[in-house]
Amino acid sequence: MGQMEVLEITNSSAISKISFNDETSEVGIAYTSSPDTFYIFECDEVSSVKKQIESAESVGRFVSELIKNGKLVTI
Repeated sequence: MGQMEVLEITNSSAISKISFNDETSEVGIAYTSSPDTFYIFECDEVSSVKKQIESAESVGRFVSELIKNGKLVTI
């Protein structure tokens, strides 16, 4: 609990990795253009977002929607 979990994204041309941290309510996005740099977003529903990302058909499109809808907020 409170540990950061990193999900490798292999089926996306835009997103390389996504990190999840329930304790700090943060989600980190690493894009394929810069796979070692995580952009950190505040997220009230980290566990829910993680489950949705794991089952998303297009991870890049889904993450874009989360940002646009205010579920992921740039810190």
